[in-house]
Amino acid sequence: MRGMLPFRGKMGPSRKRGELMDVFDEMFSPDFWNRGMSTDIQETDEAYLMEVELPGYEKEDIEIELKNNLLTIIAKKEESVEEEKQNYIHRERRQGSYQRCFTIDENVDPENIEAEFKNGVLNLKLPKKQKGEGERKTIDIK
Repeated sequence: MRGMLPFRGKMGPSRKRGELMDVFDEMFSPDFWNRGMSTDIQETDEAYLMEVELPGYEKEDIEIELKNNLLTIIAKKEESVEEEKQNYIHRERRQGSYQRCFTIDENVDPENIEAEFKNGVLNLKLPKKQKGEGERKTIDIK
């Protein structure tokens, strides 16, 4: 009968350890760290519009690269604070970076991509290539 003990509502040590491991697993997943770069993507007939939230960053902290249809946004920040008061010195250093990659459609015109950063929000406009009527070709029948 030992295996049929009533549940008392208290969390035993093994259950606490399991929940703590779940928290660590979540912290080390890529999705956890991408929370700081929330992104909205909208498609119109003419372009893809991206809005990327980067609070606390400046324009100089952001790098955008397009290579092999992969758009990469990198935001890096380094801060150093040093203050002296009476008999103590306070020094603090912080570093942080975010990086997100997006696969870009073949119909994006890479030569005309526009980017603007204002009030912690990066706006990207990725225009689509113009659709022409295309070339007309007569196919010979053999």
